[in-house]
Amino acid sequence: MAVEAINRDLGLVLMCGGSTVPVTNWLDEWGEDCEAAEAVFAVAGPASDGRWHTLELADFEQVTTQ
Repeated sequence: MAVEAINRDLGLVLMCGGSTVPVTNWLDEWGEDCEAAEAVFAVAGPASDGRWHTLELADFEQVTTQ
C-alpha cells in the first residue's frame, strides 16, 4: 500500500486505501530522534499488513491546512 499523505501535527500517515498508520519516530538528517517540525524522515507502522514504512519527507509536498 502506498502513502498518500503525512500529518505531522497528528503524527499519522494516510495510506492510499484510506487507512491511517501512526508515526513512531521522527528523525533528523543524522538519523537522530527529533520533533516533527525538524524531521527529514519518518518511521510509521505497523500498517494493517504488518509492514513498517520509512519515509523521506522531502518526497512529499508541504501543504498548510486550517
